Amino acid sequence: MQGSLILIGLVTNLLCFSVSAEVITIDGIVHPESACTTRDGRIFISEIGGVGKKGDGRILEIFTNGDKKVIASGLNDPKGLLVEGNTIYVTDVDEIKKVSFDGNVSPWIGPKDFPRKISFLNDLTIDRNTIIYVSDSGAVVNGERRGGAVYRISSTGKISLLVDSANDPNIQAPNGLLAFQRGFLMVADFTTGVLSRIRLRNFSVKKMAEGFGGGDGLAFSGTKLYISDWRGGKIWSIDLTAPGQNPKLFKKGFTNPADIDVTSDGKFLVVPEMMKATADGGRVNFIPIK
Repeated sequence: MQGSLILIGLVTNLLCFSVSAEVITIDGIVHPESACTTRDGRIFISEIGGVGKKGDGRILEIFTNGDKKVIASGLNDPKGLLVEGNTIYVTDVDEIKKVSFDGNVSPWIGPKDFPRKISFLNDLTIDRNTIIYVSDSGAVVNGERRGGAVYRISSTGKISLLVDSANDPNIQAPNGLLAFQRGFLMVADFTTGVLSRIRLRNFSVKKMAEGFGGGDGLAFSGTKLYISDWRGGKIWSIDLTAPGQNPKLFKKGFTNPADIDVTSDGKFLVVPEMMKATADGGRVNFIPIK
């Protein structure tokens, strides 16, 4: 991770199973990317499988007792997850698919439905008006992802560009998205390591914090926003009740922590570790929130 973390005026908006120092770990999940929890306590994980390999991606349901259940298979490289009603929405390379709880996978939005060419669909979130937001993390240029954007999808399925680097130069490879504050959208950028807040009314972008390395997942619980650094192997937290306070290191020592979430009871942060450099690597951790 490069640079120091600076908070800038933040305002409110089994295969193998082990327990160590209260941390619950489920191994044997190949390159897990996204965790998504529901109000009724369910926990879903997108399993990429072999990176770039078609057809071996899955969506799993996991449990704190170490069990796991395959919900759907036959995906390519599934990443961001969103559960709305009885439907799981998942980004799968250049399209968004719908998955039912009984495992039926159907196409929803394809690359031709976007207003411009996309490269790497990543995270999903939804706001209180049932508008869905999706990040395109852009293409790799000289070793860094560039040219990404955030799109919004109306309840009727109409897609429009929300923000990109034309709105703010820190929007280069938007990754993690979170719409927990009415009228605003939080964005973690993988290339710039900047946490930004977008005002949805006029698309203005404000830098909230920086120095997150490979900014990836976002999760909110209680008064704290959690941010994962995929490159640095760290999770950071920001207390939203203390504007002007620097982000604090929550936990380090991960290997590629990706898209995080919090269990419905608020007791655990769910952290998928992709372990991209290892062919069959990957695990999901339940980290106690104290």
